[in-house]
Amino acid sequence: MKIIEDDRKNLRIVLLINTIDDLWYLKNIMAQDDIIITSVFRRQEQNADMTRSKSVERKKIRINLKIEKVDFLPYTDNLKILGEIVEGENTGSHQSVMIGVDDEITLVKELNEEEYGLLKESVDNYYKNTVVFTSLDDESCTVALLKSYGIQDIGEIVSGKSGKDYESKASDSGYYNEIIQTLKNIRSISTIIILGPGFEHTKLYERIKNDPFFKQITVYDIAETDSGKRGIYEFMAEKKSEEILKGARLAGDEKLIQSFLKNLNKTGLSVYGYDEIIKYAKMNMIEDLLISESKFRDPETRSLLSQINGVNVHVISDYTDSGEIIKQFGGYCGILRYKK
Repeated sequence: MKIIEDDRKNLRIVLLINTIDDLWYLKNIMAQDDIIITSVFRRQEQNADMTRSKSVERKKIRINLKIEKVDFLPYTDNLKILGEIVEGENTGSHQSVMIGVDDEITLVKELNEEEYGLLKESVDNYYKNTVVFTSLDDESCTVALLKSYGIQDIGEIVSGKSGKDYESKASDSGYYNEIIQTLKNIRSISTIIILGPGFEHTKLYERIKNDPFFKQITVYDIAETDSGKRGIYEFMAEKKSEEILKGARLAGDEKLIQSFLKNLNKTGLSVYGYDEIIKYAKMNMIEDLLISESKFRDPETRSLLSQINGVNVHVISDYTDSGEIIKQFGGYCGILRYKK
């Protein structure tokens, strides 16, 4: 995200969308009744004597839209906003707007500290490298992209080695070649992380390590039971991922939820539920507050955030395993500074 104009005094911020990740951030910054100013194409009115068969010309206009609903479909390139035009031409009519990469919008609202923090995070995230996970064993390989809001599946490649017909199935060469071709179809790869049990991941590394297309490759062993996407999440939760995934939101989220679960079971430093969070926040005992993104936009969360100070607030994407865990605990989880 790029901030073109930051006039918070007059509740006006002009933004340029740089990446698909920005759409996730924008979804969590916007709320019902906020105003956005952007451009849309609308049909021009036809004269009565014009034939129905003639194509309808569309005119590009600027609109001020009062938001009613925001929809983000993960791993697509658009954010859909529904609302009512509140100023100028067509005032009072409803309009849907699709916001995508390279679009410019003006957001008119008073951002709270956490919302502005998300905005700044999206700006900092613009220059992050593209990380691709390749998690494989001798039966299948998962290729996925690291996004701010989750793991985006790119492909699942099957080796054909399982079962009694092992010898008649595709060769190693065909399996690896399909993985390599899948990787080469991804744009702007900066880092490839190859994960797996056994020897398959190291064999793949040997095949691509001298290919100039792949600039930075890292190889890690994982438990035999954790191949595929589960292996990716396990890797992100481990200390060995810290340096290569430094600054990646999703990796940080995974470590936080693992810390929460550990403290819940062993140390008593974890609390959850809205009322419990309020209780310990008032005693200044909460170090980290984890909120599911669906709860982050609720009015009760605004009330909660207005009552706390000195707390690290983390908005956890609903499109991740961590997000599902947070929702099971009511959408609000806290890690305490010291034992209760």
